[in-house]
Amino acid sequence: MKKTMLLFLLLSVTALQGQEINNFIHPEGYEPGKWGELGEVKEFGSGDKSMILLPGWGFDLTIFQNFIEQYKSDFKIYAVTLPGFGNTSAPPMPKDSASFQGLNWTKGILNGIDRLIEKEKISDAILVSYFTYSNMIAMRFALDNPDKVSKVIVISGMAKFTSNYPSYEPRNLNQRIAYVERFLGPQWFKTVDKATWDNGNFHKKVFAKDSIRSLGYWNMMSSVPIPTAVRYLCEYYCTDLSLEYSELKVPVLVVLPSFTEELLTQTETSYLTTFFHHSWLGARPGSDSISIITLTDTNAMIVDDQPEKLYGVINEFLEDKLNAYQVVR
Repeated sequence: MKKTMLLFLLLSVTALQGQEINNFIHPEGYEPGKWGELGEVKEFGSGDKSMILLPGWGFDLTIFQNFIEQYKSDFKIYAVTLPGFGNTSAPPMPKDSASFQGLNWTKGILNGIDRLIEKEKISDAILVSYFTYSNMIAMRFALDNPDKVSKVIVISGMAKFTSNYPSYEPRNLNQRIAYVERFLGPQWFKTVDKATWDNGNFHKKVFAKDSIRSLGYWNMMSSVPIPTAVRYLCEYYCTDLSLEYSELKVPVLVVLPSFTEELLTQTETSYLTTFFHHSWLGARPGSDSISIITLTDTNAMIVDDQPEKLYGVINEFLEDKLNAYQVVR
């Protein structure tokens, strides 16, 4: 994701891509699922309150395993896999597969969450997002359905895609949409091949401090078919929820990884500060409902690196005892 999203900004390798590739359609023989349905939902626990867990871009519900063990005695937990991730099927491609501003797949997930809440008669759900993209789902649902959500917890999410290169940062949402639909989509994502995509994805070291576990996360993420990843990424790019922070009626906790000094200073991973920290600039001024805490000694999968710190902050938030001014822990 990192070099993939940075290199296309410089137009440096477009000529290397295979023009016969079309990542705007599913691979031949691929059997898509149904629009508006979640990929998978598993239930845990039996508490009076309910949590809906949303794993991020490329991951399935198994990344919440330790989190579920921590909270299943107090909450009824619905762990979701977004359609197309893990072993689930992505939705059908929309008729205009080269357009992303309609957020077809994103709206399908929102529909699936709404149907889950109605079916299970969930009231005052707590939405928990883990890693990027799913935070946009959680925030969007809370903005649209404040009567159905009591709190939102965002773990290691990017508020929006923010470029390392300020001169390439679209100035408003319409420019962001035009940028992806006129350039990024047709001139990069449509024809990017697997080797280039993997080489430009999040670095294999960014997920967990334990290198073996970090590689396992990378392998899970990279197993997603490129057309599925492209669709979600381009729809993500066509959003900017920071424009709506002032309308939030639901408390939101954002817990960010600090990352190691090595990762923050290396050229190949220098995007981490921009993506995970700078993207949230303006969130606190934009809404008193948003609290942002950075946990030290952590990579992206905070549940692996500092579970006790994370659970401590989350528990404070759930009990309305969070010290939102203690921004680094």
